[in-house]
Amino acid sequence: MASYLQFGHDSWNLLEERDIGSYAGLVLSPVNDGPTDVQARLARLGDLRDELEVILDPQMYNPAVDKGKMDQWAYFSADFATADHADAGWWSQRGREVVEQGAQLSVDVVCSPALFPRAFTDDYYSLMVEVADATKRHADGHGVETMLTAIVSLRDLANPARAMAIASILSRSSCERIYLTFLNEDVQPREPLRDGAGIPTAVHLIRLLSAEMRVHVAFVSHDLVLWKHAGATDISTGKFMNLRRFSPGRWQEEEPGGRQVAYWNEGPLMARLREADVALLLRHGWFEGRDMSDNPSEARILQIIRGGAGTPWLKLSWMQYLRWASNMEAVWHGSPAAAEASLDAADRSWAEVVDRRRVLFQDRFNNGDHVRAWLNALREGSAR
Repeated sequence: MASYLQFGHDSWNLLEERDIGSYAGLVLSPVNDGPTDVQARLARLGDLRDELEVILDPQMYNPAVDKGKMDQWAYFSADFATADHADAGWWSQRGREVVEQGAQLSVDVVCSPALFPRAFTDDYYSLMVEVADATKRHADGHGVETMLTAIVSLRDLANPARAMAIASILSRSSCERIYLTFLNEDVQPREPLRDGAGIPTAVHLIRLLSAEMRVHVAFVSHDLVLWKHAGATDISTGKFMNLRRFSPGRWQEEEPGGRQVAYWNEGPLMARLREADVALLLRHGWFEGRDMSDNPSEARILQIIRGGAGTPWLKLSWMQYLRWASNMEAVWHGSPAAAEASLDAADRSWAEVVDRRRVLFQDRFNNGDHVRAWLNALREGSAR
């Protein structure tokens, strides 16, 4: 079991913050950091580097649009926009180059290169397996481990039969680990997943894959409760994951003009709240008697909000969320009952906030509907 820090813009300084919790490794972000900077940053970690598993995700999902610093990496091909993306040979060559660059940086694991497809067909998944296996053959000679990368659309999973079909193809890979990303194009950033049809099939898919492979679900947020219940071994999340999930353009700034807003992670509700909402809960006595010793950033943030001086707490908000994710990953690992109990408790907490205290939050989607949808999805997906 492990939590991994999913890098985004300027994430390196979080690694040395003890208050983020226990993270077993990190997932590099070539869109945000060039190889020279990565090499220097890894060297600066000193003894801490020996404790971390470093994973290189080549992030070749949509570099024709969201290229960032990708063109600084040797595996980024100048012909990406014009290449035949159905050509397994072209992708396998990219995989070899990813391995070569990963070996130069002394990473521990490379994710096989993967495209963002126009359609999530069986042929797409078969191509990804072929590319991953070719990448693994080259990586084995360099002492680098390979994870099969697969992007799965929740919209496609509205068909329950897709879990068995996708798992059947992906489990043919010679890779022992899979780097799984769920895409939901129908939900806006900051809003929780609510796909009532796709999420149960996603739960079923992880249950099937975890019987054959070590499953790592990337780009998770509060939905990690679903994937841990289903049997995922590892998860990765980052300082922006409390706000947005995977999309081909997720590396862009969160707000126009680069403006970043601090959000409070309210674990008992599995929600993120604006400062005014936290102040409202404070007036209602919501936090009275809560033990915050397992997440030190919480008490510091509440002290700032109570003070009312407008002191920034953006970094503290990242640390608070990351500590929560690390704590709960450990609690839910190998214990589906604990994950389900947490969702049940969250459902009761929402009833307390909305029904008894009659609190209305600024964001209309913050009403607890997602928790009940997740409970239904968890139970339905586990029964298949």
